[in-house]
Amino acid sequence: MAVKTSGSSRSARAQLAEYRRKRDFGRTGEPSGETASTATRPGRLRFVIQKHAARNLHFDLRLELDGVMKSWAVPKGPSLDPSVKRLAMQVEDHPIDYNTFEGTIPHGEYGGGTVMLWDRGTYSADAASSPNEEEDVIREGLKRGDLKITFHGERLHGSFALVRMRFARDDSSSSKPQWLLIKHRDEFATKEDVVTENMTSVDSGRTMDEITSGKGRVWRSNREPKRSKTFTPPRLTSKPSAKSIRDSASRETMVSVSPARFAAAALEPMYASIGSEVPGKGWTFEPKYDGIRVLAYATENDVKLMTRNGKDKARQFPEIVASLKKLAAQTKRSLVLDGEIVALIDGEPARFQELQSRMHVKESHLIERHSSSTPAALILFDILMDGDEVLLHEPWSERRARLLKRIGKRTSKQLWVTDSVEGDGKKMLEKARRQGWEGVIAKRIDSPYEPGNRSRNWLKLKIEFRQEFVIGGYTEPRNSREHIGALLLGYFDKDRVIYVGHTGGGFTRQGLGEMYRRLKPLEIKNSPFVETPKTNEKAHWVKPEVVVEVKFSEWTADRRLRQPIFLGVRDDKDATEVGLEPTSVQKKSTRSSIAKRQSRLSIAARARTLNASSPKMPRRSTSGPSRLKVDTTSLLGQLDAIEKAGGEGTLNFGPGRTLKVSNLDKVFFPKEKYTKGDVMRYYTRIANFILPTIQDRPLVLKRFPNGINGESFYQQKASETTPPEVRVELIETDGGEKQPRIIGGDLLTLLYTIQLGAISVDPWHSRIQSLEYADYTIIDLDPGPRANFVRVIQIARWAKEVIDGFGLNAAIKTSGSSGLHIYLPLPPRTPNDAATLVAQMIATKVAEAHPKETTIERFVKARGAATVYVDYLQNIQGKTVAGPYCVRAKPGATVSAPLKWSELTDDLDPRDYHLGNAAERFEKIGDIWNEAMGKKNSLRALV
Repeated sequence: MAVKTSGSSRSARAQLAEYRRKRDFGRTGEPSGETASTATRPGRLRFVIQKHAARNLHFDLRLELDGVMKSWAVPKGPSLDPSVKRLAMQVEDHPIDYNTFEGTIPHGEYGGGTVMLWDRGTYSADAASSPNEEEDVIREGLKRGDLKITFHGERLHGSFALVRMRFARDDSSSSKPQWLLIKHRDEFATKEDVVTENMTSVDSGRTMDEITSGKGRVWRSNREPKRSKTFTPPRLTSKPSAKSIRDSASRETMVSVSPARFAAAALEPMYASIGSEVPGKGWTFEPKYDGIRVLAYATENDVKLMTRNGKDKARQFPEIVASLKKLAAQTKRSLVLDGEIVALIDGEPARFQELQSRMHVKESHLIERHSSSTPAALILFDILMDGDEVLLHEPWSERRARLLKRIGKRTSKQLWVTDSVEGDGKKMLEKARRQGWEGVIAKRIDSPYEPGNRSRNWLKLKIEFRQEFVIGGYTEPRNSREHIGALLLGYFDKDRVIYVGHTGGGFTRQGLGEMYRRLKPLEIKNSPFVETPKTNEKAHWVKPEVVVEVKFSEWTADRRLRQPIFLGVRDDKDATEVGLEPTSVQKKSTRSSIAKRQSRLSIAARARTLNASSPKMPRRSTSGPSRLKVDTTSLLGQLDAIEKAGGEGTLNFGPGRTLKVSNLDKVFFPKEKYTKGDVMRYYTRIANFILPTIQDRPLVLKRFPNGINGESFYQQKASETTPPEVRVELIETDGGEKQPRIIGGDLLTLLYTIQLGAISVDPWHSRIQSLEYADYTIIDLDPGPRANFVRVIQIARWAKEVIDGFGLNAAIKTSGSSGLHIYLPLPPRTPNDAATLVAQMIATKVAEAHPKETTIERFVKARGAATVYVDYLQNIQGKTVAGPYCVRAKPGATVSAPLKWSELTDDLDPRDYHLGNAAERFEKIGDIWNEAMGKKNSLRALV
């Protein structure tokens, strides 16, 4: 979407006439608004709220419209309580450049006092039916005196009303139009006082007093302040300043000063703020690396690699230390450098997870082994001190030139300078998406280095939802999982810990043990969260001291993480610094850009990557599954012969295509005496029915090597011993790792999964060519322990009534267990989230109409024992259910059998369809499943 900043520059300047009249721009450095932009910009309309201690403390609400910021002074600030009406006096329009100001306007000038950036974000018109209508709706609302808008800010969320008060003014009343700012009742409404709960800046994290004392941030004139020859940090702490380091040695002796002297000053790194759109002229753009941020203090005799929370990582990365000592010796000077430690794979920066195995190691022999097996590099992006010269006041462009001059040709495998591209940030962002970076860092070319400050001069443009959270507890494991079930995550809001969700994904078995040993000593009796979360398993609460990095797909409407994946422990960051990050540019991707990003994971590209990174992995065909016709009669005969001959042999599928099989006589179903060979014969016999349902889809395997009564385990990743005839493609996991997965479509691949001990066939809802688009959505009817199958049938009929009411088509099948599965075929290019939403709408309608018999409650303990769970959450990307026509690993060898809706009678029994008779049924009634799924629905009826 593109938002026009104004209809014309002249109209914007005209709207700012009063603003300019009140200010003498010869005395104040406030923007004049003479250069109002006429260009369109991407994204939604912006808003800011500035806390302003002028003559009277108040809050300035500003809404972007027509190239200016419409402004109101709100004396008491906004309220999230719908019963509270806050006075808002409309004041003169302000220029858009005012949005980023935080500092002090000198007393004696108009509006003199301290200004804090209290909130910022975008806003939308509640009554607009499309983004293109928003500005017209807002103009009409302002004219009418009744504006309903939704804030998408860092502190304000949800819908508000701005209503102009209707009364006659007398001579004593204010000349300013008076409005009321009122919160609507929605999920963001609360009695909490958002004003008193948030006393710091969303930009710098400073209080009003801290901003007032920041002399470098005062607005006076447009003249550049003269630079002092002595350095004064922009943000002082109680620790010694860089000046004290510099003054401690002369130019002649500086080269031999120990880095411990440097580190004693503990300069904090400069931090980037979250950027919500790509800046333009005057900025440079660098890759955002996925590693450990350090300030490197180096001489030829000593090196320290200090993290942001003051931990020295020099011991863990001796190869980087050696390179820095060599650099200091070559340049004959001590250096303070800013950079990121990253793991290397094939000489290229890798994901943070690759550092996990070595960033905490202290034993010398393990450190030596890791530096050889998992080498790391320090990627440099700034220089803070060069010999005895402090460079913090120099603009980025000059520091960059000095960095390149100092490093020059002295780069190595363990030390190099980051790329930086000036001007074209959008191009850099697209490159980041194509190459799978975490994001891009934008830096103002003329910006100084601000230690310890989270500055708007540096912006993080994040293309993934990932950030740090603190652990407030963990749940007990269940089934075969060990140590920990899930981590309970949150963030700090002042001294409160806010719960955001739980994650159990992203761990290895070893990682679960290490996390348990880390958390066990931190256990406490009570939950550290403001609101104690409900958990399916017993929770153990811990002190919120451990910081972890988590990747997730998005925030839900109730501010929970969707699909969170654990990436690693961050001991380089303090828990109390972990707050809620605002949204960046993650949602700026259009469908076309998503498709482009997906295309980079094309079959050929994945195969090339696989071959490059795993030489032992057999080469995979990139042309898709074989289209050769299989002689099933011949294969059935081969299977019989091999089983009778001892159960081991080779199946011949045609020219050059064979599969070794073994243990065909192994009993998979003891009571029924069905063998592995019986399962293979069944799938061979119904190949024409089941293969279209798994064509091009990743398969999730649950393996039973010793039959249904033996040990079982899930397998998603294809092993290195997978035969070359089996189709394998690379898929990017939620953790950012590319893993080889088995892709369904031909009989050889299907029988190979049975050879591994799989019994069921569980395909993804999407195909390898477009994993972000679902072909169907599923409603899983799952009965509680006291709900019989007759009740499940009744719920299915009610669901069919809702589906028919929308004019949609659906197919139904037994689950092969105790429930029923309803599938709705979707139109092409339906995003996975939309697929989930379709199922949710139908499930919710059923549950609302029949609350005694059904539930959509996710927590098992909260469901009635006699209810049927109408589950719409099986549609998240990567989740699977047993596919149609497949055998289930259940007593009786039941089959997930497609049904006609007319067969949904009270005497239906899912046990009637099993390995012994299902093939005959399907051959008799025909392929009713693929016929029904071929009738794609239009979703217009749901809109």
